[in-house]
Amino acid sequence: MASTIAFRHDDETKGAAAEIPRALLSFLHISNGELTIRFGGKTATAKVETDASGKTVMMLSADGYKHLKLPVPPARMRAFCRQGALELGPVIAVLTELTGSAPSENIRPFCEELHNLLEKEGGYLFVEGLDSRAGTGCTFSDDRWKTREVPEPDIVYNRIHSRLAEKSRQFEKKTAAYKEKGIDFFNAKYLTKMEVYECLYANRFLRPYLPETCRYGPACLAEKLEASSVLYVKPENGSQGRGIIRIEKKEGRFLLDHNTHKENSLPEVAENVEDTVKKMDQLTGNLPYILQQGIPLLSADGRQTDFRFLVWRTGAKNDWQIASSLARTAADDAIVSNLSQGGLPAKPAPLIFHHFGKEKGRLALELMHELAEAAAITLCSAGNGHFAEFGIDIGVDREGKPWVIEANVKPSKAAFGVSRGGIRPSVKALYRYGLFLWTERGMEHAG
Repeated sequence: MASTIAFRHDDETKGAAAEIPRALLSFLHISNGELTIRFGGKTATAKVETDASGKTVMMLSADGYKHLKLPVPPARMRAFCRQGALELGPVIAVLTELTGSAPSENIRPFCEELHNLLEKEGGYLFVEGLDSRAGTGCTFSDDRWKTREVPEPDIVYNRIHSRLAEKSRQFEKKTAAYKEKGIDFFNAKYLTKMEVYECLYANRFLRPYLPETCRYGPACLAEKLEASSVLYVKPENGSQGRGIIRIEKKEGRFLLDHNTHKENSLPEVAENVEDTVKKMDQLTGNLPYILQQGIPLLSADGRQTDFRFLVWRTGAKNDWQIASSLARTAADDAIVSNLSQGGLPAKPAPLIFHHFGKEKGRLALELMHELAEAAAITLCSAGNGHFAEFGIDIGVDREGKPWVIEANVKPSKAAFGVSRGGIRPSVKALYRYGLFLWTERGMEHAG
């Protein structure tokens, strides 16, 4: 039985008090006396009394409040009974890059929305970086971020944006400390594009909906150029559409269009396969790339369109749900539809219905949802780590067949705007999954 509890400071020198909800009293099996409180990995003893109005109230001394590192000013907390004690939380930490005492700008609005949701629904948030000293973090209050002492987290959400940083000694040390203390840590790590493809290809249901994909190499490129009219060459560790090269066979020549150089640059022209391989070696250098079959996807006024599905874990490994979705239409003359590359967002259903009508469009949308959830479950099961969020990119060809183009472990937070209530769907999904982990701690619940 879970409830919410709100402490109040009648006198900070005397500590804090909170009414115990009736829903929890029968589980605690107490009347007046003492009660053990757990918060952020620590315990303290509170006195339980019945006040003049007949309410059951727990009193926590100033030393006890400070020992638990409960927030100042007091905040609303979720509470449930476990092993005869009152558990308060959840304490959620976001591990990401910091700018001074605040999360970096690309994740800051997301963190502030998460703080606002926890403040309303119950819980405590802080943000930490790889360099943060143990026991300190950045918290949000009075419209500003500041560094302070913080409790041990129950859950850590990994939003480190650098693959290089994830391979650092600092990251290894930080995550090892979480593991040693039994702290739930997700999303575990970046996956390469080839790792994603191989995981998805192993699923027989998904296999027919995957574009042909292989690791880049001169021999493989030469073979694929003979068989395909359009190829995409993508950095294996790339993100946000950066570094992608589109090769199109046209009138016996090959056009190499890419976003690796100046804007508005014309495609490079290769006269034959040998010339194409030579130019591609210059563009790719020594970095690992993949080759992906080009699919003739839907377009709007000649601009390619695809769909991003944000899928979140809601419980056990096979419990996933689509939190939100959007259509993305590429900017003029762009080869990718990523919003970071100038793509424009839109609602998926009207676009699909416009192309295929309501009945066929509805079936296409249902299949896209099914594919997105199946891809998330597959990656979670085979991805060697604890994952709870994926951005699944799906394209639809002109016949109405969906294609799973990519899957992203840390989808951009800019893609899905704030909802009407001021809290975006991914923030709500993170909180729901955090509650699941917190209440199920000690059981076999995570990958």
